[in-house]
Amino acid sequence: MTNMTMAKLGRANLSRADLKLAKLDRADLTKANLSGAKLNQANLTKANLSGAKLNQADLTKADLSEANLSEASLSGANLSEANLHEANLSGANLTGAILRGASLSGANMTNASIAHGQLIDTILTAANLSDADLTDANLSGANLCGAKNVIYFEFGLQSVPVPLSEQQKKAIATCPVQ
Repeated sequence: MTNMTMAKLGRANLSRADLKLAKLDRADLTKANLSGAKLNQANLTKANLSGAKLNQADLTKADLSEANLSEASLSGANLSEANLHEANLSGANLTGAILRGASLSGANMTNASIAHGQLIDTILTAANLSDADLTDANLSGANLCGAKNVIYFEFGLQSVPVPLSEQQKKAIATCPVQ
């Protein structure tokens, strides 16, 4: 297990690096190139990844809670079962990303592009989806209860993000009655 807690790696080229189980909590990876990197189960808690390139990176089960991923490029990245609790993903490119079973509770996804993303069984409770692009995203089983800037249907029981495709209308999450 590689320990790089609080490392200063801004603009570093770590493309295709094998960083499985790495401890990168509070690391500065601003504008770093991590395209194709293996970051499975890595600890990136409170890491600064703003503007970083993580295209096609494997972040399966990674802990990115409270991480700054603003303006980061995660196109085609695998974030299955990743913890992105209260992460900042504003302006991030997650086009085609796989977020199956990921937790994005309380995440800021303002202006993020998640077009064609796989958000199956994803937790988006209290996430801010202002101006997020969810074109053709698969939200089957996603929990959107309490998400901000969401359209609520009859009785406030069902919610779906904007804009909606016909597929997304069928994949709405049901919230408990309050």
